[in-house]
Amino acid sequence: MRLPLPPRSPPLAAVAAAAMPPRRRRGIRPQSIPPSPPHLSSTPPPPRPPSVEVPKSGSPGHHDPPSAARRRLPLTSTAVDEEAKKEWHPLPLSAADLSLPLTLPTGQTFLWRRTSLSPLRFTGAVGPHLLSLSHHPDGRLAFLLHNDGGSHSDSSSVVPAARAALCDYLNAAIPLADLWRQFAAADERFAEVAAHIGGGGARVLRQDPVECVFQFLCSSNNNIKRIEKMVWTLAGYGERLGEVGGFVFHRFPTIERLARVSEQELRDAGFGYRSAHDGFLLRVATVLCRKPHLLYVDLLACGLELRFSFSVVTC
Repeated sequence: MRLPLPPRSPPLAAVAAAAMPPRRRRGIRPQSIPPSPPHLSSTPPPPRPPSVEVPKSGSPGHHDPPSAARRRLPLTSTAVDEEAKKEWHPLPLSAADLSLPLTLPTGQTFLWRRTSLSPLRFTGAVGPHLLSLSHHPDGRLAFLLHNDGGSHSDSSSVVPAARAALCDYLNAAIPLADLWRQFAAADERFAEVAAHIGGGGARVLRQDPVECVFQFLCSSNNNIKRIEKMVWTLAGYGERLGEVGGFVFHRFPTIERLARVSEQELRDAGFGYRSAHDGFLLRVATVLCRKPHLLYVDLLACGLELRFSFSVVTC
């Protein structure tokens, strides 16, 4: 006789589920929909208040911004077309004799500015002359004169004077292309570097001694960007020559004018220790006012004379 089997116990999972309290179902909050943008209206906006006319540069009510605030503005196509209509004057220098990118923005001077990228053009002051330099498609160098050099005479005398000053500044009498060929033939490493940078054209400039010395004083223990700002500030104390490509150019000031610059002016312009009472700039300017012959010495003794002048300044 078979005995009846006991009833099966429910599964453990069911027992555990029955023992747990009922779970509360979390409601899903509807995401907020961002409001739709307002419909564009065909009603014209209210008229703007009339603009105030700004005095033009050079007028009595106009004040030029400080030199440090001047920035390059790219030439518009209209400005480039206007410049192209002016007369360019050739110089006896080829691209092998003078490369503008290898000479002007490479640390010899900090006062030339790129005023056009296509074609590449640099603008700067050489004495009283405001000039732009550019290479023709065949590589020949040419210059464009932006002012009369302070002579107020006809172009028949202004252009030759500007060409003579520029050729002296560019050291045009030195046959650089021939020298580079001789150097490349004599030194293998020089030949490799010359080929890498396009065959030559890095020319040493013949700058005005005052301009050269004070650029050197700004360059010691400094970076390129800050050197350019400081040198551009010093140049702003000179005679205003004109504006090209958004830059206002000045003739570099004389020693006498630099000696009259106050310590506070240099400090406000960010010259740091150079603006202090015992800093180089003001004391060098003062010494050179008394002994200007220190700037016009033979090239061989130039380093000794300048070293002597700095030792006098720092005594």
